[in-house]
Amino acid sequence: MNQIDVATLQNWLEQKRDVVVLDIRNDEDHEQWSIPGSSHVNAYDELKAGRPGPLAELRLRPGIPVVTVCNLGRMAAVAAEKLENRGSDVLSLQGGMQAWSLAWNTAEVTVNSESVRVLQVRRTGKGCLSYVIGTAGVAAVIDPSLPPEVYLGLAEEHGWRIASVFDTHIHADHLSRARALAEQSGATLLLPQQNRVRYLRWTPLFGQNFVRS
Repeated sequence: MNQIDVATLQNWLEQKRDVVVLDIRNDEDHEQWSIPGSSHVNAYDELKAGRPGPLAELRLRPGIPVVTVCNLGRMAAVAAEKLENRGSDVLSLQGGMQAWSLAWNTAEVTVNSESVRVLQVRRTGKGCLSYVIGTAGVAAVIDPSLPPEVYLGLAEEHGWRIASVFDTHIHADHLSRARALAEQSGATLLLPQQNRVRYLRWTPLFGQNFVRS
């Protein structure tokens, strides 16, 4: 069964290509969050039971590729196979919504300085924002929620060494990669003054320089 990865689907959607993203999860999962612009058919439980369910009555536009989506990708692959057997051009999203939650892109933020660059790193699947701020060969990363390799790669691309990592979101529903990034980059980890979390090596956020050379 043919699959499509998150980066390719993300590019297709940004380019506004003709594609139908078909979410086959149950209503509860779909209502929590979904890929913007996707269509929804509650077929997950029927597919899991070995039946096509509402997919049997689904009418798809000819010539338009379809990408099926579920939570992890397994039932989406089953849905894609059933639709493909009817002659449709169908792909399943590799890794499902779990993989989509880590989809990201960057945008440069305009600042009134020729020596400072600010990159906004956007988790498009979840709407979480982090920042890489670089100047004079060093950088600070604010609220990293993607794998450390993303920020290390961006820093290397711009000739920066990550010197400081800030974590301003200390709460249970925020995915933080600050500690891992600080360990891999050798940067100083800075946290707000609070009593909820402690690491072996961290520095209070207030009263510190923005980046250290």
